[in-house]
Amino acid sequence: MKKLALLLAALFCISGLGTTANAVSISIGIGDQPYYVRGPGYWDGGVYYVWIPGHWCGWRRHHHIWCHGHYAVR
Repeated sequence: MKKLALLLAALFCISGLGTTANAVSISIGIGDQPYYVRGPGYWDGGVYYVWIPGHWCGWRRHHHIWCHGHYAVR
């Protein structure tokens, strides 16, 4: 009788451990994604603008400076 009660208690504890797992999702984005809304180039008033992607553009206080992408006149 004691063995049966001990076995049932062990099964009860083990079954409780299996249901407590939760899924974790991790998403990592690397780089400067183009967030242009008009595409890589467009005309506006006779002037053509092109997208210049982000890049490392210099140093400040011993750290790299990231320049975000932007539109420029071609």
